[in-house]
Amino acid sequence: MRLKTTIGSALLLLVAFSMFAGVASAQGTADHAKEGIGHAKEGIKHVKEAIQHLEESTKAGGNSHAKEAIGHAKDAVKHAEEAIAHAEQSGQEAALPEKK
Repeated sequence: MRLKTTIGSALLLLVAFSMFAGVASAQGTADHAKEGIGHAKEGIKHVKEAIQHLEESTKAGGNSHAKEAIGHAKDAVKHAEEAIAHAEQSGQEAALPEKK
C-alpha cells in the first residue's frame, strides 16, 4: 500500500512540474520554463525510482494491480518527457529575436 501511495504522490508531482514548465514556456518566460523543466526532470527521476521499486516488489508475487500501475507510471514518464521536449523547444523559440 505504501508503494502505491509513493508512486501516486510522485506522479502528481510529475504532472504539476510538467504543467508548470508548459505554462511558463507558453508565457515566454525562458528562465521560469528552464526552472520548471528542471523540476519535471527531477520528478521523472523519482517516478522511475518508484517504478523500479514496484517492479522489484512484484517479481516475487503476481500483483496485477501493481503491474498495471507500473505501466501507467511508465506512460506518465513518457508523456512528461515529451512535454519537457516541447517546453524546451518553446523556450528556445521564445529566445530567438523577432523577425521584422
